[in-house]
Amino acid sequence: MKKLIAIVIPVILLFVTATGYGQTNKKTETIKVYGNCDMCKATIEGSLKKKDGVISKKWDQKSLMLTVTYDATKITVKQIAQKVADVGYDNEHATATDAKYNGLHKCCKYERPKKEK
Repeated sequence: MKKLIAIVIPVILLFVTATGYGQTNKKTETIKVYGNCDMCKATIEGSLKKKDGVISKKWDQKSLMLTVTYDATKITVKQIAQKVADVGYDNEHATATDAKYNGLHKCCKYERPKKEK
């Protein structure tokens, strides 16, 4: 009986661990992100990393929409937006600092949306 328990318990633990491992709460959102060019695209998309819970990201230059799929157990849409703002790009959820915006390449300096007071 002890041998059976010694085998069954590790198998159960392995099964429970394996079924819970890798589960995500996958969500897809779109965020309006201001920018102009392919360099903007590379910087915007490059600001979002898989290690932070981002599964996929694609910024469309014409529509200014960033489509991002992410693990909601690791990151929120507001945190994603802040990561984009942190590299100089205003978006519907976060605003880049003037210093970050001013540090963008001249072709990347988009017309900034007016700040609401």
